Amino acid sequence: MIKINILVLLSRFSTGRANSTSPSGRVPLYSYRPDIDGLRALAIIAVVCFHAFPSHLSGGFVGVDVFFVISGFLITQILNQQRQQDNFSLSAFYSGRIRRLFPALIIVLSACCTFGWVALLADEYKHLGKLTLASTVFVSNFVLWGETGYFDYAADAKPLLHLWSLGIEGQFYLLWPAVLWMASRARFSALGLCCGLMLVSLALNLVIAPQSPAHAFYSPVTRMWELLSGGLIAQLQQCKLNQFDSNASVSRLSAFKNNALPTIGLVLIVASAVMFDKDLSFPGIWAVVPVAGTILIIMADEQAWLNRRILSRPVLVSIGLISFPLYLWHWPILSFAKIISGTRPPWETQAALVTVAFGLAVITYRWVEQPLRYGKNLRQKTHWLFVGMIALAITGSVIFLQDGFARRHQNQLVETQLADLKFDLPDTQHWYCANATPEGPRCHATGPNPSVVVIGDSHALTIYTGLINRFKSKGEVVGLYGASDGCPPLLDVVIQDLGGDSRNCLIKGSQAIRRVISDPGIKQVILMSRGPMYTTAKGYGEVESEQFGSWVLHFKDESRGTRTNQEVFALGLARTLDALLSAGKKVTFLHDVPELGFDIRNCFSFRPLASSSRLMDPCAVSKSAFEERTQAYRLMVNQILAERPAVKVIDAAEALCDETWCYGSKDGVLLYIDDDHLSHRGADYVVKQLWDKF
Repeated sequence: MIKINILVLLSRFSTGRANSTSPSGRVPLYSYRPDIDGLRALAIIAVVCFHAFPSHLSGGFVGVDVFFVISGFLITQILNQQRQQDNFSLSAFYSGRIRRLFPALIIVLSACCTFGWVALLADEYKHLGKLTLASTVFVSNFVLWGETGYFDYAADAKPLLHLWSLGIEGQFYLLWPAVLWMASRARFSALGLCCGLMLVSLALNLVIAPQSPAHAFYSPVTRMWELLSGGLIAQLQQCKLNQFDSNASVSRLSAFKNNALPTIGLVLIVASAVMFDKDLSFPGIWAVVPVAGTILIIMADEQAWLNRRILSRPVLVSIGLISFPLYLWHWPILSFAKIISGTRPPWETQAALVTVAFGLAVITYRWVEQPLRYGKNLRQKTHWLFVGMIALAITGSVIFLQDGFARRHQNQLVETQLADLKFDLPDTQHWYCANATPEGPRCHATGPNPSVVVIGDSHALTIYTGLINRFKSKGEVVGLYGASDGCPPLLDVVIQDLGGDSRNCLIKGSQAIRRVISDPGIKQVILMSRGPMYTTAKGYGEVESEQFGSWVLHFKDESRGTRTNQEVFALGLARTLDALLSAGKKVTFLHDVPELGFDIRNCFSFRPLASSSRLMDPCAVSKSAFEERTQAYRLMVNQILAERPAVKVIDAAEALCDETWCYGSKDGVLLYIDDDHLSHRGADYVVKQLWDKF
């Protein structure tokens, strides 16, 4: 009861400030709508639940798309009001945005940099500094876009990951007012411009998302249609295209608009939050669902039944009022907790952390955001907020340039272990692939005309780095073909989720195999992939408990679900082996390394701030658990291999397992970079142990 009263007080505090009046004799273009704050509440609840309890609301990430539409609507509405009142000023608009965004953002970024000093390792703190700098200039979406490589940090280990959306909104705030101003000066239809730009952005999103999900997710070009759809509603309102006469037929249409449409909109938003998951090719076509739902709700009058009786309830309105600081606070709190504990905390702890985030959001809203946004001396407040953001940008730059202040906790073993986590193809190697494209299969070799080629997914890539020097000592050039993120080395096999073949396995996998078959200079082929992941469509251990749940394997000439994943993998492997053998290739099948099921960072010899009870000792997964995970897969594969005695079989697990454990670290050396990929020293170790079998 006390909590509800506090939220109601916050609602009343803001409502009095939000109302705006229009010039005499004109229809108000911007008046406070409590239902919009109620809609914000639904969006932030969805996002927080998705981050804290992803298995319970797998599509809660659509709350961000709801926020985008709301932002586009409100910003365009404010700009339209200023234009109609003939007091349009870019400087005044940007000053208002600074007072709206900077107070809470400065507090949260400062808290993260301060806490990161005592909680993070050097490489983690360096990355925090980079994202702090990027967030102060609203380009974090571009930075994160450039980090979407397969071996990047896990999402949970990035306390500022969520600020990608603020980057896109900031870019919209920067460009859209100027575009509208230029359209006004050129006497160009703002409605037509908004509609045209929205359709272009939507079209690009639909084209790019299936081919490059990271591009579509982080790029402002493919996200701007969501904000512009909100802007389009505001433009329609200004043109009074949503105003109706009072005749009977129009009244019935108005009743339908104000009652049925928002109900349909709410159903679309809730359905997408409940039914969507991370395997979707998103945003893509699926983002239209929550965006359309949001449009239908906003287009209805605030006196519509759903808007008035549900979305305008004081509790929802109050949560909507603190939605911005709550969005800023909740993810760093959850992320730092994951980093410190080494794994995702139990649900009770997650719930407590969410409660803390709510409390900090209320404090930030009431005693930081509101006093700096309103009141007297607005110009001076804007000035000091700008100075504060510059100071944070400098702080982030220093943290990054000083490599996370590694000397805070000088420890040679830790520095060595941090180096183990960095994985790149050796700089001294070169590409020797004709017509290679970013969309095509990965292609890398130690010299021209390789005679030995490794084919597979990202696990093949890691073992390749251990094979380079060994084959070089024999005078042979070794190459890497395929090695795509999440694509097995199987001819004509598609990995499809609800978003289609978003991984482009037909191109990145099959094309690589056919290239090898057609090249007479390639004599030996080594196949390696994370087979159990493809056959079960499940990750391993609590570190991957939420991943891969909707993957379906099928052949390109068959419909989805015609065969089970295991049947497709078995037949695909048989076809691939037969094709390679028929082409006269010497084929080696390399059974994969064990999946650990935990983050290798749990095995660090030292962490500044950690829950010692979560550290792995030994740094290993039990051999029985490994065998249980791989039993069905290996039984299937070994049967196929037994029918093809010409194929050499090597088991990478033999180098890492004894009778009891399969190790992720030995003698302080981290053999993995995460929960399933070998490190450089790990690959060298495995190849050294097994070299006589190659």
